[in-house]
Amino acid sequence: MKTNIKIVVIGGTGLIGAKLVKKLQQQGHEVVAAAPSSGINTITGEGLAKALAGAEVVVDVANAPSWEDKAVLEFFETSGRNLLVAGKAAGVKHHVALSVVGTDRLLASGYFRAKIAQENLIKASKIPYTIVRSTQFFEFADGIAKNATEGATVRLSSALMQPIASDDVAAALADVAVGEPIDGTVEIAGPEQIRQDELVRQFLSATGDARRVVTDANAGYYSVEVNDQSLVPGNNARFGPTHFAAWLSSPASQKKTGERAKAAASNLPAKAATAVALLLCGIGFLALSLRNAEANDSAANESKAAAKIEPNEAKVTELFSKELTDLPGKEGLMIMVEYPPGSSDPTHRHNAHGFYLFAGRLDHNAGEGRERSDSDTWSDLL
Repeated sequence: MKTNIKIVVIGGTGLIGAKLVKKLQQQGHEVVAAAPSSGINTITGEGLAKALAGAEVVVDVANAPSWEDKAVLEFFETSGRNLLVAGKAAGVKHHVALSVVGTDRLLASGYFRAKIAQENLIKASKIPYTIVRSTQFFEFADGIAKNATEGATVRLSSALMQPIASDDVAAALADVAVGEPIDGTVEIAGPEQIRQDELVRQFLSATGDARRVVTDANAGYYSVEVNDQSLVPGNNARFGPTHFAAWLSSPASQKKTGERAKAAASNLPAKAATAVALLLCGIGFLALSLRNAEANDSAANESKAAAKIEPNEAKVTELFSKELTDLPGKEGLMIMVEYPPGSSDPTHRHNAHGFYLFAGRLDHNAGEGRERSDSDTWSDLL
């Protein structure tokens, strides 16, 4: 095991990268967390030579910002070539890359074809290497559910998986990084197999999500046909110690649904939010139960006002969300907001477009602050 060496982690600010950087630093290594945000860009080459100067090991855990076939292939090919050329010039002695178990079995997907292209570039280079193929992370359960959601239903196949905790992925990568290159591939996975539909069913149950999982043999994995061999490792895999049940009960897995819905409603980028309106096509709604609780200034109503219960904050519930295939990294979101008696929001605008259906007694300002009669039911695109 190498000690006190310089290691550059490409994608060092992401889910795996940040954990890996921390682990390597705790071992006493000089670690560079390389990312465009830190001025190191493998696509443009910006800052790459300087970052790699004196580095013995490079660990590439970067992922493409888009899964569109052409874009993802260009990302992994361009990033891979630039990184390998710069690594060779800097005298890097070990190139480590994170890939995916089953990549060569899932070539119907443009993403996995791009990962194979990345792996082939590494194998063809003159730099000693180790490719680490991992199964899906526990943290992917949420995204798998979103991608397969139709209304309140999540439609998934029962194909076997053997997912792994991201902490265990980072630990395995740290061990590989300070070890000797094998000029080959290592597979890592969690300690147990589970079927894809059951994985998501347990995740939704543990996080209080009311969506129902329906088993569909034709659902695939992100629309790619899979079987019981597609997503599981071979016989010589290394296994992380964390079980899915233990991870589900840990703080890392718990989702504060209400807070996430509020944040999404107030911070959704305009472009994605416009697509939300198009995606939902009128089925997104806010259901409000409102009551006029304004106190009059007259003395006759002062005692009534004094006894009035202070209104609580609006309750926000996420109903479902779905990734927008035309806007990678963005999602459509449906939420329900319930206002208690006497509660209201000040007149405001979100930096977004949304489709609203207001129902119930609308006799004070809400949403855009516009008055409505008791019988009104209305919709509006902001």
